[in-house]
Amino acid sequence: MRKKIGLAILIVALMVFARFAYVKFTEAQNAKGRAAAMMPVVSLDTVKEEEIANSIEAPGRIAAKYSVDIVAKVSGSLLKKHFMEGDYVKQGQLLFSIDPQEYAINVNKAAASLQNAQAVAFRAQKDYERAKELVANDFIAKSTYDQNLAERNVANANIKSAAAQLSDAKRLLSYTKITAPVSGRIGMVNVTEGNYITAQTGSLARLVSLDPIYVTYSLDSKQFNQLRDDTILPTVKQNEPIRVQIILPDGTTYEHFGAEDFFGNEISQTTGSIPLRATFKNPDHVLIPGDFVKVKIFSNTKHKKPVVPQAAVLQDSTGRYVYTLDENNKAIPTYITTEGEFGDYFIIKEGLKAGDKFVATGVIKVMPGLNVKVVPMEENPEVQAQKAEGAPAENKEAKGTEKE
Repeated sequence: MRKKIGLAILIVALMVFARFAYVKFTEAQNAKGRAAAMMPVVSLDTVKEEEIANSIEAPGRIAAKYSVDIVAKVSGSLLKKHFMEGDYVKQGQLLFSIDPQEYAINVNKAAASLQNAQAVAFRAQKDYERAKELVANDFIAKSTYDQNLAERNVANANIKSAAAQLSDAKRLLSYTKITAPVSGRIGMVNVTEGNYITAQTGSLARLVSLDPIYVTYSLDSKQFNQLRDDTILPTVKQNEPIRVQIILPDGTTYEHFGAEDFFGNEISQTTGSIPLRATFKNPDHVLIPGDFVKVKIFSNTKHKKPVVPQAAVLQDSTGRYVYTLDENNKAIPTYITTEGEFGDYFIIKEGLKAGDKFVATGVIKVMPGLNVKVVPMEENPEVQAQKAEGAPAENKEAKGTEKE
């Protein structure tokens, strides 16, 4: 009887233990499933190399190619201005009108003087021709002929003088209409209509050209020597322009590249820098004279440099880093030093080299020291979702999309 009771107890104990083991096994399996489900899914990419030109950055300032003070060349009452302040005016466009009456009268007087001189010269020429025939036959004295010749020459000279006076009178009359010497934007009017103005009145308004436009900046001797060694000396031989890019005050990159067209002939003894200038197209008048920009000068000599997509780069108080994996697919932060941007990429100076693998997608979900699940790029759910939305799965390579 006791043996039966002990056997029953043993069976019950075994059943309880089996049940307990099954529950624990199930919990362990569920935990593994949850851990696998929570494991970040990532895809790897390889550090690539790109042909990149060296660049130097410096502060710059926008300057008008032509900056003109509109002044009066003749005296008179200012009758009218023919523009709105702040307008964009074209070369030759009428800007101001000065009372022309006095100068029109002078033109008429000069025209009349010219006609009189021409009439006198006509009579002198006829007298000279008659005297020439008479003196040849000894009908008049040689002195009379000489006098007629002198009078003819004086009359011809008077014609030239009268013609010059008429031309000068017309010139002064033309100055009563003040036109734009260049195309550009005109500023505020300093003298209003109705005032009597002279050449000493000063600027009536200021006109600045906008297209093309200059950007001026300076480089210290070290930067200039670096640029000269990498760009300027071979460029002089090849007659190639030095490309310049500018960053606007709002942080956007100006769409047009400029061309370096001037650098000074000496380094300043006070600042240790040398002035340079680049010319930019400005068809939409985005660049405004006097504004400050950041200038980026590119060499014409390109070098192979490793790059990494900006989307794969994170940053903390230590610096920028990407995730790499060890042999167990454990995430390791790998810090990098960058030396600028190339389109949607960072240019790597230190930390990674061409051919190294890094976590390219899913980096936000990755934690240092935790394992990740690696899948091919085409099987990555994040990449597939981006493709479904029409967004690019990877960063586009910067292949020089600039507008020249």
